[in-house]
Amino acid sequence: MDLQDAYQQQLSHWRASLSSGAHRIGWKIGFNPPAVQEKLGLAEPVVGHLTSATLLGADGSHSLAGAENALAEPEIAIEIGPDHSIAGLAPAIEIVDIPAPPEGPDQVGEVVAANVFHRAVAIGSSKRMESAEGIEANLSVNGQVTRTADAASADLLGMVELVARVLEGAGERLEAGDRIIAGALAPPPEIGPGDALTLDLGSIGAIEVSLTH
Repeated sequence: MDLQDAYQQQLSHWRASLSSGAHRIGWKIGFNPPAVQEKLGLAEPVVGHLTSATLLGADGSHSLAGAENALAEPEIAIEIGPDHSIAGLAPAIEIVDIPAPPEGPDQVGEVVAANVFHRAVAIGSSKRMESAEGIEANLSVNGQVTRTADAASADLLGMVELVARVLEGAGERLEAGDRIIAGALAPPPEIGPGDALTLDLGSIGAIEVSLTH
């Protein structure tokens, strides 16, 4: 399955979810590390979708029932403004389930069609910021910092442009009010039931997720 067909299949599932009552939240970036793209024969990251069906509530609780290999990705959420501008930034933790990472280009289409391993996402309140310059990202698991990264390493404008282009090519549009979680800022740690996660993005804000069975 080529990427164009994969996006069409993924967006067909997205439309069906919206028709069933889910609300549009936005989009996600996958395979953003250059080394991963090289291994998979990609020229750029890939795009997935987000709806209210997998958006965590205010308590940040998520059941890992049925997960095979759950990981927590620390990310920046971009709030889209008019004309694809960046209206704000927020902390986000995406829970992905990766039973078997793709080993080559021939497996990418299937992953994209299935929404790039997405399981759940927590997104904090947006701050009226356009840049993450000078901000350090710290992901803690059970009170211990396990990942630290330069938040400015995320190419926020580039990710907005990528999502807009991919959606246009698939007959959809990036809209004001959409959120884009801009890709993992650091390698995601493995997680399990009972774990408590905190992502601290300094002046952007912090968010917590608690995992259950």
